[in-house]
Amino acid sequence: AAEVQALKAAHDRHAQDLGDVAKAQAVHASMPERIAYLEKKIGDSADKHAREIQALKSAHDKHAKDLDATAESHASVEERIKYMERILGDSADKHAKEIKALKAAHDKHAEDMVGVKNSTIHHESLQERMSYVEKLLGDSA
Repeated sequence: AAEVQALKAAHDRHAQDLGDVAKAQAVHASMPERIAYLEKKIGDSADKHAREIQALKSAHDKHAKDLDATAESHASVEERIKYMERILGDSADKHAKEIKALKAAHDKHAEDMVGVKNSTIHHESLQERMSYVEKLLGDSA
């Protein structure tokens, strides 16, 4: 009788556990429902990521196109340096010619001044000339 009682107690516990499992399964979603839920979430995420990747690709393509357009409209660094060297070189050559011309003009003026000084050596000063005129006039007066 004790064995039957032990079996009956074990049976009741199993029945209780089975009832608890049945209640838990009633609250939980079935396996197909759970799989459908996961597939929906993963699918939504994949679709969202695909849209974001496409948007990034589009933005990248636009930036690449803009960069190409900018590169076409701007001179390269080498071209810009060559331009500056040409401009500065032309300016330096022009200034060198102007300085040479000014030096030549200065030298000519210096020579002319020497000539003027040499020609005044043979002339009397204004004071001496006035004295001479006064002397001539004074002698005759």
